[in-house]
Amino acid sequence: MTSSRVRFGVATLFVALVASACGAGGDDGRATGAKGTYVAQVDPICKELPGQVGGELGKDPGKQAAAIEAAVIKIMAVPKPKEDSERADLFIAALNNVNLSLQDVDQARRVNDQPRAQAALAGAKANAEKAAKAAKEYGMVECAQTL
Repeated sequence: MTSSRVRFGVATLFVALVASACGAGGDDGRATGAKGTYVAQVDPICKELPGQVGGELGKDPGKQAAAIEAAVIKIMAVPKPKEDSERADLFIAALNNVNLSLQDVDQARRVNDQPRAQAALAGAKANAEKAAKAAKEYGMVECAQTL
């Protein structure tokens, strides 16, 4: 192998490493680049959510569902970057599923269907964990907190 090929290979590797680092995340695990901009717009929405949810999931499911639905609408209005948009979609879908499950809890309690309410509440909690995991993997901080 000639020295020019070695230099070309090293230069190519360096460019690939730099390109993969751009937007991937900082040393503290936070998103950078376009993803960082997205996170900077979405995390404040999530920061307000625990206060709006008002405690443990299922405590007031109708109110909680409305708060989460409003947050999902705000989050969906933020343009997602092309990089890793699937993970952002996963986060949004899981958060929306929390909303839908809480609506089901509320409906089930209104008709005194406790088994259905318990199953729906378990679904809400499982989806809250999925949303938090997806948010953490994306580089979000506030959204990575489980409701």
